[in-house]
Amino acid sequence: MTTQRVSRLQKHILRLLLTEHHRPHGGTATGHLELVKALAGDKSNISHSLCILETRGWIVISRTRGGRAESLALTPAGLKKAAELWMKL
Repeated sequence: MTTQRVSRLQKHILRLLLTEHHRPHGGTATGHLELVKALAGDKSNISHSLCILETRGWIVISRTRGGRAESLALTPAGLKKAAELWMKL
């Protein structure tokens, strides 16, 4: 089994979603726009990284009828990966 490379941006996304997951309000899914603001990065780079994370099965992207990303949440595999990355800080 090969190790999948996780970019710096993808690590930041997973860490932010992990932090959100552990908040007292029950892990409300973060929206795409909130993530763009929190990371202060380029929306297209963030969108590309989100698609990679979704393909790997680490996040779920809820979409509007028009196909726009509405909210993001970690999957069980994503929780495991995010916790693993958190421990490496």
